[in-house]
Amino acid sequence: MRWGYCNDVARRLNHPSCWSLLLLALDGCYVGRDASSPSGDGQGADDAGGSGSPMSGSGSGDDGGGVAQCADGPSPGLSPIRRLTRFEYDATIEHLLGDSTHPAAAFPQEGGSGFDNNANVISVSPLHAEKYMDAAEGIAARATEDLASLLPCDPAAVDDACIGDWLEEFGEKAWRRPLDAVERAELLAFYQDAREKYDVREAVSLVLQTMLQSPNFLYRVEFGLPSAGANVVQLTDWEMATRLSYLLWGSMPDDELFAAARAGELAEPAQIEAQARRMLEQPRARAMLLHFHEQWLDYGEIDQVSKDAELFPDFGPDIAAAQRAEIDAFIEHVVFEGDGTVESLLTAPYTFVDDALADFYGLPLPGGVGLQRVTPTDRAVSGVLTKGAVMSVQAKPHETHPIARGVFVREQLLCTIPPPPPEGVEIVPPAVDPNATTRDRYEQHRNDPTCAGCHHLFDPLGFALENYDATGRWRLLENGLDIDASGELTATDVNGAFVGPAELGARLATSQMVHDCITTQWFRYGYGRTESPDVDACSLAQLRQRFADGGFDIKELLVALTQTDAFLYRPAVEGQ
Repeated sequence: MRWGYCNDVARRLNHPSCWSLLLLALDGCYVGRDASSPSGDGQGADDAGGSGSPMSGSGSGDDGGGVAQCADGPSPGLSPIRRLTRFEYDATIEHLLGDSTHPAAAFPQEGGSGFDNNANVISVSPLHAEKYMDAAEGIAARATEDLASLLPCDPAAVDDACIGDWLEEFGEKAWRRPLDAVERAELLAFYQDAREKYDVREAVSLVLQTMLQSPNFLYRVEFGLPSAGANVVQLTDWEMATRLSYLLWGSMPDDELFAAARAGELAEPAQIEAQARRMLEQPRARAMLLHFHEQWLDYGEIDQVSKDAELFPDFGPDIAAAQRAEIDAFIEHVVFEGDGTVESLLTAPYTFVDDALADFYGLPLPGGVGLQRVTPTDRAVSGVLTKGAVMSVQAKPHETHPIARGVFVREQLLCTIPPPPPEGVEIVPPAVDPNATTRDRYEQHRNDPTCAGCHHLFDPLGFALENYDATGRWRLLENGLDIDASGELTATDVNGAFVGPAELGARLATSQMVHDCITTQWFRYGYGRTESPDVDACSLAQLRQRFADGGFDIKELLVALTQTDAFLYRPAVEGQ
């Protein structure tokens, strides 16, 4: 299939009898400059790097682009046809039907390049299509248990007019746009055929299953308005409502956003910005924000973390769950109740614990119900860098892992990847020594010229976090020896020596590389693709400038994501 014709394929195959075929065909489809490659330049996500693996130096802000490149008109870059992720599917079903059973938990795991919504790496296998069918059957069965709450008429007096009204009302929400006359007629005919064999409940259930397995529900296919030239297309109001809702909520539009689309009030950037600001004040925004952070900061795996039971007998699933709740509460507080800045995210000296987690950390019990904000005075606390979930994930079952922690800082916060180990080098962790600290054992990297060239980039960053053990607890001694938490930043714009996580966080908070990296991470997550420096320079420059103008406030960056060429337009396809 030629990439540039994916939207046309969606239009031509948009019939229930073709939907399972279309599900398998649409994944990976792009609308872009070059129909030969998903990335437009022969470089896919695996080449360019994702959230966890960006190209070395990509966070420096020097991508050869700038505001001057925006002068020739909109440059939206690539436009993947986005499929609902497991997170988005569950959220959409809950907001559409009130079903909070999380049916997407049974779907195959997906994602890559750092985020689960990267269109370069997600696909639909036959198993996945089967799981969509299973989920639709279960959702429809639950939704039709109470027909009175689903249909706009008395279930005892259902006729074709009632079903037609329901199709228009429910279809607009499920497919995030009004059904056209042909679609309405086909679905009504499908109901009528089913009604000849089954009762009303089963016939409605079958129609609902059909709608939930349609590409119109599972995908965000965008045809746009007729091209006005310049090889770009402006989205329809309905398509813009969908882009907004899945960017800022990871779910379908609400009634107010649907009303704005219906009224044609999502055509201008100012209208879109006003909606974005409203949406960020809604509870739905919090779930999306945490979903981003758990992937960017790599703490989503905390639920699967296990530790050596002999060394850490009091660490278990309850503590892991509490550590997830801790960092979630911290991020929510910084962004929505605090000043929302990168500085606070990386340096705030407080955290959130309940009595059980406080006891695990060796902190005074806060009392009260649930998580309470505390500011420890006996240890260095530095925002997300020192949260238990991050420290536990970036550690081994039996000890800390300064290399993993240092690489984490390099890749996730500075968007740079250290070079791979030299070919033929045997990677053997230093043996555990009860008479030495972890730092002492890893100092061989500094002395071995084969290792030193790379390890000087990340080992010193991991050493600065050694006061936190493999379960995220503060310590001053290891094996009876003082812990040396001194470190050094090199190959950054904030180079220099420091001691401990607080000083590390303070330096990172002032780094333009960090600010640019966070911008890039949100670009990748928000637009569901890896950036292409040549065509996305304008959008990235717009984002960086607005982020800076907003005092590096995370919510201002999210608003800025709705104002770029990459968000407001898509490339025109042949024949448009």
